[in-house]
Amino acid sequence: MSTTQRSESMNAFFDGFVHSGTTLKEFVDQFDNALRKKVEVEAIADFNSLNQTIPCVSPSDIEKQFQTVYTNAKFKEVQKEVLGMIMCNCTHVNTQGCISTFDALDQVSIDDHVKTFKYSVYYNEEECNIKCTCQLFETRGILCRHAFRVCNMKNITLIPEKYVLDRWRKDIKRRYTLIKSSYDDLRSNADARRYEVVVKRCLKLATRVSPSDYHVDAFLRVLDDFEKKFESLTLESKSSSTKVKANVVADKGKKILSPHVVRGKGRPPTKRKVSAVEKGATKKKKKQTCRKIFDDESQLHDLPESQINTSTQPMPLGNEEVCDHTDAL
Repeated sequence: MSTTQRSESMNAFFDGFVHSGTTLKEFVDQFDNALRKKVEVEAIADFNSLNQTIPCVSPSDIEKQFQTVYTNAKFKEVQKEVLGMIMCNCTHVNTQGCISTFDALDQVSIDDHVKTFKYSVYYNEEECNIKCTCQLFETRGILCRHAFRVCNMKNITLIPEKYVLDRWRKDIKRRYTLIKSSYDDLRSNADARRYEVVVKRCLKLATRVSPSDYHVDAFLRVLDDFEKKFESLTLESKSSSTKVKANVVADKGKKILSPHVVRGKGRPPTKRKVSAVEKGATKKKKKQTCRKIFDDESQLHDLPESQINTSTQPMPLGNEEVCDHTDAL
């Protein structure tokens, strides 16, 4: 591959999966692995965007709007433009009809040197269109700092929906995630499994009713009725979930006290009572030990003094064993 921007993106996509010695068969297998890895990374990013919120860096309502709908990765790019408004100065040039023209002077730091760039911003008040010559929206899909500055000058607190692209929204379910693929396991993706069942059923019905206009109209009426019922069911489920959340928040305000300490019934725990059988077995074992020691000492007395090892020391005995040994004597 040549060192172009497209080849660099392809190299980053296959990084860690293929190399210069990869065969064609291995490339096909690794291609599926690369796609699977990309899907896993996107799923983790979507999960983080839904469960983690990046704090705003300004009190701007426009920034809060993008914080609510955009993914975390894209919202960071928006925040970069919001912070760039500090080094941006816009002046009104002229107004022709409903179109106002502004000059934007942007100071950018490049290699520890500050350079000033001049851009032109056009705002159509009737159609709520805004366009900048830097063309950041056309290339990156987000409005630039110059457009944000003009919106502040025009007291615009809410960006039109046409500048909030669905490509970067986190509250939209991507349709391609429900399509069966070679790198996806339907057993682990419940949404994709249900989607496949519904699509197969709808395709089967569409094939049967398509030859007749009467059947098509009847089928569409049934779909319209179901869509209305589905919307009502969705509203009911949202209201019920809101009530549950309200009850949970109300319960959190209650102070939970420690439980009362109550003494348990019955006698307090003491040392285990030893039975008479266990006492007898222990005493018998001690007497047998003492008798063995006494027999060994008797054998030592019968031996000549030359055969007795003077270094032999008697075995130490406890107080209780001494008493038992005296009784045996």
